Amino acid sequence: MKKILFFLLISANVFTFAQQTDKEDIKKAIKKESIGGRMDFSKMVEEKYSYAPLIGFGNTLYNKKDFAILLWGAKVKNLGIESLDETNKLWEEIYKRTLTDSERKALKTGFETKTRIRQMF
Repeated sequence: MKKILFFLLISANVFTFAQQTDKEDIKKAIKKESIGGRMDFSKMVEEKYSYAPLIGFGNTLYNKKDFAILLWGAKVKNLGIESLDETNKLWEEIYKRTLTDSERKALKTGFETKTRIRQMF
């Protein structure tokens, strides 16, 4: 019985470590791709909506910068970051500044959306 309990404790510990490692790998990839990479949605938004001053999503209109942040939040959630606070901190770490109120709302909307990024673009 002690051997089984010991095995279960070791297995749980290894599983937790693997999850943390995976999460760190995801964060590294997000950091790498957010500026100038596949997660730099500001370029994509500018190309697709170059004619539009505002972009509608749900019942809200967003400027291009905030809409790009909304898309980034949705993508981060889809990649497996489960905490909105963690997502806010990650964005601020990448862009080296604090989110404004409107940016924070856009990030939250993107993070909470059920739509996958692939369906949006």
